[in-house]
Amino acid sequence: MKLPKNPYQSADSERETIIQKQIHTLRKEITDWVSRDSSLNQNKKEIILRTNTSANFFEHFVLKRTDLSAIDSRLKFISLSSERLEKLYELQPTRTTFQKQTFLIRKAIVYLDTLHLIVQRLSSIAESKDIGERKDLQLEVTTLIDEVDRIASLAEYNNFRLFEGDFAKNSRVASLWFINEKNGELFRVYLATMTARSLGLTSSNGNPMTLSSPVLFQKKMDEAISKITEERKRMQSVLN
Repeated sequence: MKLPKNPYQSADSERETIIQKQIHTLRKEITDWVSRDSSLNQNKKEIILRTNTSANFFEHFVLKRTDLSAIDSRLKFISLSSERLEKLYELQPTRTTFQKQTFLIRKAIVYLDTLHLIVQRLSSIAESKDIGERKDLQLEVTTLIDEVDRIASLAEYNNFRLFEGDFAKNSRVASLWFINEKNGELFRVYLATMTARSLGLTSSNGNPMTLSSPVLFQKKMDEAISKITEERKRMQSVLN
């Protein structure tokens, strides 16, 4: 999908614009596909979302009619991140070292806000009392937990992954040092791991949490929300 080149729009901002246009088109295609007479249509539909304009990086979904709600929910969160990143790329300059530091933290906050909203949605799913909906809701749970891991693997700055543990306090892989703009002193910044496993959204063997135990599920969601909230506050304190 190509868009007219905007001379005032960065390549990163343009990428996010393209992603949003793709999602708008995909959601319309899905709606049209489901609304047609099922006897005249296939039971499955393949949809592909390109999330990186500089490489062959695609999100591939094989959609069944019963998957509509779950996939649509995931696309909404992808679009939300993309919209906020687009604004960040347009508004935040990155010419000086201090501006780059600010950009990195604000980019991390964009992703943390999306993670927070995803886990809030998972928490609201746990409150559903309709047993008949549990199967469809479990599919959305699994899909959104996959999206958490996608965000963790996608969130980066200059090809450094922000949330996969490289910059966590116990990391021996990398260090992230900032310069205090007022006095020129160095200080270290930590970024907590934000994978689905680190947030408690998957079991020790990697399987996503299920709704089979609503009390345990809700407890895990509350813990994840608390962890994301604390990390968000810490990132904001770095900006301050």
